[in-house]
Amino acid sequence: MQFTVRRGKSSKRGFTLIELLVVIAIIAVLVSLLLPAVQQAREAARRTQCKNNLKQLALAVLNYESAVGCLPGGSYSGNPFNPPNYYYENFSVFVRMLPYLDQQALYNQVNFNGTSSDGSNLPICGAVIPALICPTDTNTEPIAFPTSRASASGVSPGWSLNELASLFPTGVQGYSQAFTSYAGNSGTFTAGNTSLTPPVVRQNTNGVIYNESATKIKDISDGTSNTFLFGEHSKNQLYILDPAYAVSDGSWQSGRYYDTLFATLYPINLGYGNGGFTATGNGYYDPLTAGSMHAGGAQFAMCDGSVRFIANSINSWSYATGNADSYGDSMPDGGNFVSVAAVKPTFTKTGQYLDISGCVLGIYQKLSTRRGGEVVAGDY
Repeated sequence: MQFTVRRGKSSKRGFTLIELLVVIAIIAVLVSLLLPAVQQAREAARRTQCKNNLKQLALAVLNYESAVGCLPGGSYSGNPFNPPNYYYENFSVFVRMLPYLDQQALYNQVNFNGTSSDGSNLPICGAVIPALICPTDTNTEPIAFPTSRASASGVSPGWSLNELASLFPTGVQGYSQAFTSYAGNSGTFTAGNTSLTPPVVRQNTNGVIYNESATKIKDISDGTSNTFLFGEHSKNQLYILDPAYAVSDGSWQSGRYYDTLFATLYPINLGYGNGGFTATGNGYYDPLTAGSMHAGGAQFAMCDGSVRFIANSINSWSYATGNADSYGDSMPDGGNFVSVAAVKPTFTKTGQYLDISGCVLGIYQKLSTRRGGEVVAGDY
C-alpha cells in the first residue's frame, strides 16, 4: 500500500508592503512626537545651567562686596592714555571677580598697569571661563584675530590693538578672543569712556555696575531682591544688534558697554523685534539690550543672589514716536539724550546721558535702578 504525505500550509508569512509602510509611518509619528520632548528636556537642562551660572556670578560678586566693601565696577581706567585715540574702557567686572570665581591663576596673569586690550594682556583675552557662557547661546567660541585692521570698515577688534602696536610683545602676530553671554546691570542707560566721561554722565547712571562704579549694598535702597545685578547679553543676538562690529562684541575682559554691560533702554530680546522694534544695526546703543536664546525672555540675577526668568512681555516704558538722537536711537517718552563735552589734556570727548526725569518707568526699568524709590510688587 502506498501512502501520500500531504504538506499543510505554512504558518509563516512576511509583511506585505502596505503593512511595512504603516509600521514605518507609525515609527515616524512616534519619533516626531519624541524629538520635541528631547529638545525641550535638553533646553531645560541648558536653561538650568544658565541659571546656575548667574547664581555663581551673583554669589561671587556678593563675596567680593563683603571683602572689598563695594560691588566691582564695570570698568576702570588704566594709566594716562598715550596715544589718546584708542579705547579707554578698561577691565570688565568679570576680571575683578576672577579670584571669586576660582580663577586666581588667571587673575595673576593680568597686568593692571596696562589696559584690557594692550599686548601685555593678550594671553587673558582668549581664556574661556565656563561660568560666563550660557549653553544655549551660540557664536561664543573663541575667535583668532590679527593685530591689525581686517578691512577699512574696521570689523576686526584688532583695530584698537593696532594703535597700541608698540606695546605688543616681540613676534606677536595675533591673538585669541573669548566671549561672555552675561553683562552687569548699568541701569536705564550707560555710556562713556571711564575717566574721560564727564562726571555728570556717571552721576546720571542709575544701575549697580557701570564705568568706574563702586556701588555698596547699602546704596541699593530699592531693595536687593528688586534690583538687577547681572542679565543675559546673548553673543548671538549681538550679531543682529551690531552687525558691523559684533565679531568682537561680548569680549569678556573688556569694560566697553557693548561687551559686558546692559541697560533697560530697550525691551528684552530687541534682536528679535520684541517691543515692536526691529534692530537694524543703525542704533548706536542697540548692543546695550539684554537678551537670550531661551524662548520667551531672559534670565537675570538679582542683587540678593536670586535668579529670575523675566518674560519679554514685562511692562516697559513707551517710546516717543519719531523722536531719536543723532545715532538713530529711539528715546523713551519724556526722555532726552543730553550731550556733555569734557576736555582732557590732548583729547576732547563728548559724552551722553539719558535724562529720565520726565519718563514714566515701566516695571522693567524700575528693576534696573538702584535707588529710584519705585515700588515693585507681585509677579512681573
